[in-house]
Amino acid sequence: MKPGPAALLVGESFSPWTQKARWALEYCGLPFAYREYTPTLSEPWLRWRMRQWSGAVSVPVLLPPAQVVRGSWSIARHADAHAGDGRLGDFAAIAAWNELSEAALAEIRTRVVRGVLASPTALDEALAGLLPAPLRPPLRVVARDAARRLDRKYRHLLVPGALRRALERLRDGLARSSSGYLFERFGYADIAMAVVLEGIAPLARIEPPLGPASRQCWSDPHLAREFGDLLDWRASLAHSPATSYSQLLPVTA
Repeated sequence: MKPGPAALLVGESFSPWTQKARWALEYCGLPFAYREYTPTLSEPWLRWRMRQWSGAVSVPVLLPPAQVVRGSWSIARHADAHAGDGRLGDFAAIAAWNELSEAALAEIRTRVVRGVLASPTALDEALAGLLPAPLRPPLRVVARDAARRLDRKYRHLLVPGALRRALERLRDGLARSSSGYLFERFGYADIAMAVVLEGIAPLARIEPPLGPASRQCWSDPHLAREFGDLLDWRASLAHSPATSYSQLLPVTA
């Protein structure tokens, strides 16, 4: 039997939400193509593709034939159903970990966006994939406007302290585990919590790569030192072919 047409994942490669979706899809073996989303510029195309003419749109979005799956949680469940063997785990039990992940990532997003707004260099880096270097400073206002709109769109989700709580809960959960994972075997709970660490020490390979100023906005050296054991845990997931995915695997010649 010939395989059906591949699904299309639309996302932002730097986004932990997109990373959660990509990791789940790859781990479940669901074939998909990937398309990078550029805020504002890509929105008309995405609205047309989703047949959504009003209201907010956000990524990641998975577009299987004749279907729209919105958000990393729903995409993970879709991928797990495709695999058919429950390999991502019990979603009822995972939900609490996903909620921790979502709250932590909301705090990270606000910190990153406001850090970018305060850094002219980071604003220029945000335009790196769109404009040649000489044109970035004059058009910095475009990146600033996009960042401000993003901050307004999501600032209601900010819960101060959510990132630290998530890291502490992750440490406790792993300390109680005898498997090295949050449950008996690797699953979506581990994925959801591993991507939170992108907000203190970015590891995932993205295109275009983060510039130095942008990387600084994503990094928190203090938390990275305090939770170095969790970074080691993420590194162990990244280095194991059984638990890694394309954005973490090393580039081979």
